[in-house]
Amino acid sequence: NGAGKTTTVRMLCGLLAPTAGQAHVEGVSVTADPDRVRRAIGLVPGDAGNNDLLTVDDELEFYGGLYGLSPAVVRERSAPLLARLDLGERREHRVGTFSKGMKRKVQLVRALLHRPRVLLLDEPTSGLDPAICEEVWDLLSELTREQGVTVILCSHHLEEVERLCERVAIIRRRLLVEGSLAELSRPAPRYRVELAEEAGELSGALEGLPVSLLGQQERELSFEPEPQAEVAEVVPEVVARLVSAGARILSLEPESRDLRTLYREVVRAPERAPEGQVPG
Repeated sequence: NGAGKTTTVRMLCGLLAPTAGQAHVEGVSVTADPDRVRRAIGLVPGDAGNNDLLTVDDELEFYGGLYGLSPAVVRERSAPLLARLDLGERREHRVGTFSKGMKRKVQLVRALLHRPRVLLLDEPTSGLDPAICEEVWDLLSELTREQGVTVILCSHHLEEVERLCERVAIIRRRLLVEGSLAELSRPAPRYRVELAEEAGELSGALEGLPVSLLGQQERELSFEPEPQAEVAEVVPEVVARLVSAGARILSLEPESRDLRTLYREVVRAPERAPEGQVPG
């Protein structure tokens, strides 16, 4: 919270002027031509509201009218989206009778009425039950895969990010890291060794090697080559030393760094994460 996600979204929408720098959406400057930018985007803000006195059709017609869409066009475009989100039979119901999750789905439909090329979502599934989250996730995946819509998703929900996003950025008042999931979750220079049986203290076996023993417990240990070490040479030597010390090795694997681990690393120690780059 307070990292700057919502502020960034507001700047991309042209609702808030940046104090410095530039941003472009679909090649258009958000400051030079904000009206054109708004025509290209759909927005579901974190604090989006509904008019509880209107029916679903009435609310969608109102928002569609802001984009110059006739009621007939709104109905035509919204029908498959409402059906997709299990709201097709609720068009004549007042939005005020809906649950939080149902209201969120209406907000998503109205953001898509004008067929935007870019969809900005600020915590779209916050507080929703797992079944509704799945419905929203499936629709977003379909939009990107089949219609080429670019979705910018702001979320604290790392499972949601890993499931939906091709590229990830972590911000905390500034950009800490940015890249594809494959780049950000690449193996860290750490290795985990699984042993066939519990072994005695093995740190002595690695003395003199350019590695750090990170931990040993029961049937596994982990180590990290020093930055200047040649991994292709030092890892086989570690294996040889452990075997000589009586360890029976079942497997040796690099430890993958998932998004949650990366988040903890860069948020807790941002000074070690140069802006826009991935820490090693």
